[in-house]
Amino acid sequence: MEFREAIRAIRPGADVNLIGRAYEVAARCHQGQKRRSGDPYITHPAAVARILAGLGAVDDQMLCAAILHDTVEDTPYTLTELRRDFGAGVATMVAQQMALDRLRYSDYEIAHTIAAIGSADTRVIALKLADRLHNMQTLQFLPPAKQLRKAREVLDIFLPVAHQLSMHTVSSELQALACAALIRNRPAGPPRRRAIVGLDIEQSTSRPDPVKAEFRIMLYELFEAALRAAGIGPDRRGPFMDRGDGLLVLIDPAEEAQLLSRVVPVFAQLLAGYDTGLPPQRRLRVRVVVHAGEVRDDDNGCFGEALDIACRLLDAPEAKAALKAAPGPLLLVISGGIHDSLTGHEDFRHLVTTQVAGRQHPGWVSVPAVP
Repeated sequence: MEFREAIRAIRPGADVNLIGRAYEVAARCHQGQKRRSGDPYITHPAAVARILAGLGAVDDQMLCAAILHDTVEDTPYTLTELRRDFGAGVATMVAQQMALDRLRYSDYEIAHTIAAIGSADTRVIALKLADRLHNMQTLQFLPPAKQLRKAREVLDIFLPVAHQLSMHTVSSELQALACAALIRNRPAGPPRRRAIVGLDIEQSTSRPDPVKAEFRIMLYELFEAALRAAGIGPDRRGPFMDRGDGLLVLIDPAEEAQLLSRVVPVFAQLLAGYDTGLPPQRRLRVRVVVHAGEVRDDDNGCFGEALDIACRLLDAPEAKAALKAAPGPLLLVISGGIHDSLTGHEDFRHLVTTQVAGRQHPGWVSVPAVP
């Protein structure tokens, strides 16, 4: 009675007697079966039917098929019995649903799988999407490896299918659940405090490729030389991370003072030496940001709010404009935290403010003198 009333509340025009009879058959067939959550198995087909009913554009046969969709595959109940009890329409939808379940969701067959699902009866596709949606809603009870596989299947296969059917509510929830599963099962490592140094070449995108290549090579070489001059070797820093028009590197926080007192001045001197005698369009001009904060690592590399702050300060329009107006080849931006730790910081002026995670972060700018 509770299930019938729930369907009636969602879809007042439903044939609750027919749908209730389908529920009774499914409950009897699945009796004793449990889901990974420990709930009676009947809770799954009932939830799929409720999802479909909530979508509005469904009929009574679809709801019966949703309730009975696992009976033939997982219980002694046969397709012949289902056809006898509920008619050819419901039986055909259940049979097509079973055929979709047998598709192999492999990396090599994604396009084939999407095409196969997309060619099915629209009502069966909607049923399959509702089935996957409820499975994703209870995904946390599966082993981590299986959660990852199911989440990737959603992103690779079921989201495109949902978009094709314009089932935007379903696609939005599927995407959110899949992303949550990926994050949950690929946990980040513990936070590490690091000094973050980012470099960016002025107007690199406006240069031809041979000049870009030369600039990139020299940026890496000159900055590495400045780090070596300060005694900061590979054991005191991470590898250089490419930024397209620049680089990013994480450095032991014990070297923060060295970065400002030694690395940046040497780097400015090396840049000036490189630019000597070159025409303006071939000179290397660079913005540098120094920030410090916590970063995390996962399988895709490092991330964290501190990295976002550093990159936003480095890319701020005010910083770009300040370098264009600067007489030297280098502009230094430091974050508020670095600025507060300095003594004798009269050379820095507050020029940049950026927003990350809803908070304002100031940047202080200086043009290092070249000896």
